[in-house]
Amino acid sequence: MLKIQKPWFIVVAPVAPAYAEPNFNSAKVTEAISGESVQILAQNRGWVRVEQDDGYKSWIRDFYGRFDDDPFPATHMIINRGNFPFGMRVELIRENIITADGKAHSLDLKLKPLIQKSDPDGILEISQNLRGCPYRWGGKTSFGFDCSGFVQMVCLVAGIKLPRDSLQQFEVLNDYIIDGKTAKPGDLHFFGKNGKVTHVGFSTGGWGIIHCQGIVKEETLEKGYSNSNEKLSDIYISTHSIR
Repeated sequence: MLKIQKPWFIVVAPVAPAYAEPNFNSAKVTEAISGESVQILAQNRGWVRVEQDDGYKSWIRDFYGRFDDDPFPATHMIINRGNFPFGMRVELIRENIITADGKAHSLDLKLKPLIQKSDPDGILEISQNLRGCPYRWGGKTSFGFDCSGFVQMVCLVAGIKLPRDSLQQFEVLNDYIIDGKTAKPGDLHFFGKNGKVTHVGFSTGGWGIIHCQGIVKEETLEKGYSNSNEKLSDIYISTHSIR
């Protein structure tokens, strides 16, 4: 282990894959997004052990960013799809968007402030704008989501902080179980087997669901419809209010 010289690692690449151990053969567990400032816990031969805002700890290769004494002063997130990933942190200065690499961009990107009031009623519109985004293990951006990364990032844009994994999300909302058929858009449907939570998605109202499974898509948990996901409805656990 190397002595830590600077306390912060600023992600500059669009997306930095994060691993359980300091090697590419270990399990990918999550991602850090451009403009994200993560605290350095340790360094090991070109790898950095970091802790993200949600408490997630992992290893990131150091060529995905830079070391700094201070966090990147991000003020907003990009929330549209394009060359930049959904969720990318940027600094808005007057008429310019400044990215973590120090470059300025014109105001042709859709932004949302990092600090804002909780808006659960905005979840459905945000998630529907991401329909068609591909699935990617450990993914947290429009370049590729996993199910819980999709939920976490959409909620973050809506001013709601949730932990990273579906089981953690289930546990945080365990006191807010509701009848699934009365769910409001943005409430969460959870799924799993043998008591283990393995999947999560947003209700679009009642048994409707928008989730990332293969791609971000809208379906229903009710059987007998052309867009029914019967395999998912067979492992339904519970529905929880996000409000």
